[in-house]
Amino acid sequence: MPSFLRHIDRDQPVCKHLRTKALYVYGQDTPDAFSTSRSSGYQCLRTQFVTGPDSAPCVPEDCTRARACFEAR
Repeated sequence: MPSFLRHIDRDQPVCKHLRTKALYVYGQDTPDAFSTSRSSGYQCLRTQFVTGPDSAPCVPEDCTRARACFEAR
């Protein structure tokens, strides 16, 4: 399934360093900012790039507790 069609579990926290362009355009109250990875605008604040410190892609369904670089909000 293409990554832009995958939905993530809203009950699972995402890393506090994950950002999307939608947060800057629409604000932190954007209801679906982290609900799908349909946006290509995700990046990590630690690396300032589309991959995290572990070189894995920064998308909501992957930036979870399973990664060593994860930090809770």
